[in-house]
Amino acid sequence: MTTVLLAHGSPDPRHARTLERLRERVSGPLREAGRGETRLVYIEHDAPQPHEIGPTLTDEVTVVPMLITPAFHARVDVPAAARALGSAGAPVGVTAALGGDPLLLEAVDERARAAGHGPEEPVLLVAGGSSSGQAGQSIRTLLDAHPRPGWLTMTLAAPRAGATSGRVVVPATLAEGVLHDKVQALAQAAGSPFVPGGLADTDALARLVVRRALG
Repeated sequence: MTTVLLAHGSPDPRHARTLERLRERVSGPLREAGRGETRLVYIEHDAPQPHEIGPTLTDEVTVVPMLITPAFHARVDVPAAARALGSAGAPVGVTAALGGDPLLLEAVDERARAAGHGPEEPVLLVAGGSSSGQAGQSIRTLLDAHPRPGWLTMTLAAPRAGATSGRVVVPATLAEGVLHDKVQALAQAAGSPFVPGGLADTDALARLVVRRALG
């Protein structure tokens, strides 16, 4: 049995380094639960990619998409990757992605505390977004279901006037990279405090990945 953490990949090497730390963090609990080896596989930019390791897989495969918000990757790339991973006949199951779970908000809390911000400080959680609006809606729905005093969400594609005022800006990203740095530039332009780093470097995110993998 193999657990595959299926990440998007990035031209920024910090992205892969962060996700490798996450893989190391979850591999022990998953092995103890009988889930075998945990592999990190990328849709693009980084290696290995699904078509490269699919021919080596023959036992059961569980794919956990490393995606926070719904996107083209979740609708199209993840199913294509699952087919490639099963090219040698391995049965492949795909779990839900990471979005919509309150552990994501706990991960934001962890990052903010690590940066020296207290629990009373309101947060602006910023995702990338696209013309479809699905990314923005998904994080708004999460926060509506689990409200935090003073917290707001927005996307870079649809900024909200005044949203940075009085708030700590946190990128809704798993790892540092292009999107993370765009959110940092937004915070700096507004003169707002910024929480660096990715959500993948938190205990809460690791717990979420293990929970997804174990079903």
